[in-house]
Amino acid sequence: MSSQPPEVVTCRDVFGRRREIKLTDRSEFITPGAVLEQRMVVANDLVLVRKFVSPAAGRRQPYRYDLLDNEIRAGTRIGQVFGPRNHPDELPRLVGYNMDDDEPFVLLRAYLGEPAAAAATRLDDGQRRNFQLGLLRALRCTAAAGVVHGAVGLSAVRWDGRRLQLVDFESAERAGEPRRAGGDPAIRSPEQRSGRGAVDVRDDVWGAALLIRRIELGVLGNGAWPDRTRDPERLRALLDPVLGRPVEERPFPADLLSRLRADDGGPPFADPEAGLAAGRARFDEAERIKRGPGQAALPDGGPGEPAGRRGGRERRAGRRSRKLFLLLLLVKTMAFAGSAVRR
Repeated sequence: MSSQPPEVVTCRDVFGRRREIKLTDRSEFITPGAVLEQRMVVANDLVLVRKFVSPAAGRRQPYRYDLLDNEIRAGTRIGQVFGPRNHPDELPRLVGYNMDDDEPFVLLRAYLGEPAAAAATRLDDGQRRNFQLGLLRALRCTAAAGVVHGAVGLSAVRWDGRRLQLVDFESAERAGEPRRAGGDPAIRSPEQRSGRGAVDVRDDVWGAALLIRRIELGVLGNGAWPDRTRDPERLRALLDPVLGRPVEERPFPADLLSRLRADDGGPPFADPEAGLAAGRARFDEAERIKRGPGQAALPDGGPGEPAGRRGGRERRAGRRSRKLFLLLLLVKTMAFAGSAVRR
């Protein structure tokens, strides 16, 4: 147990609400799928994982800030889509974050179980099935949120003997964004490795298929095309549509669950963007009126001045104003999200 005194941190929850949390540091925390520094902390008897970028690490490796940003974007989106009552056990739960701190951080509920690698070779038939279903249910939920994990593999999975949890979203992307090239070739799809096209929620299905095959056969992919000619027929029937097709023809996680006769529809979720369109339209109209006739809208939201030519203080103030408006609108919308919940 660390001897450091408790620390009060300021952060925001998944809906942008400001919070103060008293944290007591417990110990170092390591997961095989994480690059970021991590500590186990406690807040009101609730055990949390604190991921952060220390100033020294940030100076050495500035890309760590991007990894933390990826984790926060994924966690907030998942939290907004499912809400506190329907948050899936297969995914980590974001409690708070602060990207403006000298040591930016994210707080997540303590993970389930232990890293799955140690148990992967000792699973019985029932556990292997639960492992497969848990992985696909996790990806069905990320797909519903429009989030792509980006590094689905054994190092990103935890297991408690019955349930699976997918963690470490440091490589996460949002569906529709341009793909980022690179990553571990042993688990990234051809499209992800090349960085071509837009992110698709089926990108993660490739890594999941390789992991399912690994758990079934004890064969760990090394980046080479796996020889599946001797795989059991039932396994080939499940995975060939994934590993043998381009992303636009691959099945979705829910499709694979249906083939395993285990698609229960998943937890209820809501689209956090629903209801914002009208508010955005009113805001844009107000901006247009304020700009006056003949003044075009600008990429940075500036009223009546060429993009990038406004003073720094004015530009930051304008962006803060727009972000605050959209944030307040989002919070108001989510208060009524229960009425828009769907399966």
